[in-house]
Amino acid sequence: MPRLAVIAGLGALGVLGMPLLHPHPSGSTDRVTPGAVRVESESTVSVTLIDDRARLQRFEREYEVELATGSGFTVTPDGVIVTATQVVRSDKDLQVYAANRVFAEYFKVDVPADFDRHTVDDPDLNIRLQACYPPRTQNSTCNATVETKVTAFPYLDPALPEGLAAEVLSAGDTPSAPAVLKVNAGPKNNLPTVPMGTTIGAEVESVDVMTLATRPSAKAPPKMDTAHFDPPGSRNFKAAERDKIDKLIEAGAIGAAVIDDRKSEVVGVLSGGGSLPATVTPVDEIRTALVAAGVTPRRGPVDVVYEQALAAYHNKLYANAAPVLQQVLTLRQDHAVALDYLRVSKAKANTAEDAAKKKPSPVAVPAPSPGVASWIWITGGVVLVGAVMAGSVPFLLRRRRNGVDQQDTSGENHALVTSWPAQTEVYRTPNPGQPVMDISPAGGQPHVSNPGSNPGGTSKKFCTQCGMRLGHAHRFCGFCGHPSDAP
Repeated sequence: MPRLAVIAGLGALGVLGMPLLHPHPSGSTDRVTPGAVRVESESTVSVTLIDDRARLQRFEREYEVELATGSGFTVTPDGVIVTATQVVRSDKDLQVYAANRVFAEYFKVDVPADFDRHTVDDPDLNIRLQACYPPRTQNSTCNATVETKVTAFPYLDPALPEGLAAEVLSAGDTPSAPAVLKVNAGPKNNLPTVPMGTTIGAEVESVDVMTLATRPSAKAPPKMDTAHFDPPGSRNFKAAERDKIDKLIEAGAIGAAVIDDRKSEVVGVLSGGGSLPATVTPVDEIRTALVAAGVTPRRGPVDVVYEQALAAYHNKLYANAAPVLQQVLTLRQDHAVALDYLRVSKAKANTAEDAAKKKPSPVAVPAPSPGVASWIWITGGVVLVGAVMAGSVPFLLRRRRNGVDQQDTSGENHALVTSWPAQTEVYRTPNPGQPVMDISPAGGQPHVSNPGSNPGGTSKKFCTQCGMRLGHAHRFCGFCGHPSDAP
């Protein structure tokens, strides 16, 4: 278990630098394809014919009969596979086939090598032929035994030419029922698996059928065909698509995974063909069959890391996908899809096709909210500037007055001289009784006078506290409230 955590953690490290993008885009059936399996079953019939006409003779033969071929999918990393019962258990009677073959070969009569019961013209031979067919009785002239062999071919690269011998853990009573197989997955027990859904919901309409018409390889990957349920969730295909489904079944889609295109999960298994209608066995029945066989579907470390690689690959972040795909191959070096995607990622990494190398689009600056008019923002700014200026003027004047006070106290200066254009103003000194300097118009000379020595003239008075102009005969400053020192 610690090893599992480390492996999954290593895979996660490969995507830490990626943007948080959708891990697996809608309709991405390559979540499922690594778990595709081709299933082939054949039987060996051993038959003994007994001829007691002249002397007792035994004629023994062995025949190999191909039962069925189809598709399937892996549901656990240690090699549990699901397909349709009709792929591993034929409804044809192999003992009848063996009787026809051995009788025709021994007695040199024309009996077709098929699964039907026949008659011959010779009455004595016909009695013996009918006694050769099952069931076996005391008068039977033939004795046959059947041994069925099932082989699974996972989608790997390089392909397994001999496949993997599969044991049938359970099979259903009908051809469409799920059959549960088990193969030896090797010491690592890390075959790729498929993600399984829980039910066919009412919203499931678009599906994909995953078919392996031949033994899989890099040149013969699973084939995906889209179909639609009508109505959604009904498991009935649209009338216009039924011919297509029948052709898929004939081409090897018996036992194929039916995939919900929206979630990329297996939601059923396909069966049918011949006299049997196309049938989708839902995923809840598959899960029931697995429980009856003592199996719980699960995914392995190779699946976890592989899906992390898909997140980067599908978003064209090839430089980021390559090391994670390499980690998949460290866990399973013959993972067919990871090998293919790694080749693509290495070829496109750090090129113009790599989304990580493209310049990001400029971000548009949002316009001001339409709920607040622009003139309100402008007016507010003007008011704010005015408030700052109004508050700073008294402060600056107070600092200037304090400077004059310090000069008067030291005895160095007793008057403040300021140039105001084209007018004469009288500034009163902060201390009553001190001389005041008149500032004459341009060209005139300033002179010192005493307070009240300006008979007949008018003077402007200023507050000794804040420096603002005093109104005529005001006893208090209208700005700061300080008492006026005017007589």
